[in-house]
Amino acid sequence: MRGLACAAASAVGGIVALAACAAPSDQDAQPWDEPADYVYEATITVFGTTAGTWRITVDDRAVAAAEPLDELAEYSAHDYQPALEDFPTLTGLVELYNLGVADGYRVADLEQADDGTPRRLELDPDENAIDDEYAIDVLGVDVG
Repeated sequence: MRGLACAAASAVGGIVALAACAAPSDQDAQPWDEPADYVYEATITVFGTTAGTWRITVDDRAVAAAEPLDELAEYSAHDYQPALEDFPTLTGLVELYNLGVADGYRVADLEQADDGTPRRLELDPDENAIDDEYAIDVLGVDVG
């Protein structure tokens, strides 16, 4: 699992500082029993190629598609053409949070539903760095 977290961390939204991939800490988020296939919608706030609101399709626990849902995402999709690896699965969000905590990020906050489903992730590795913040608000999850 740690190898997958490291790969996700280096690709998601330009958050490359996570590539160090430290071991999880005692502040780990609660686990989420990720289904193999689901779709979620999310607004991503980042200075990078995945900014905007997207519908993300996960098949066999891997991102299979990312459809832009607003003007910012359409701009990003057209001008920057983000790779599927740039979008996290919901388990990937938990892994990013755990890595941020382990690496001592200035801000590493994760909100989860009662069943562990990630609802919001906010990361800010360094208060002195500009444009390194990453936030994702999960608007809805459709398992099915």
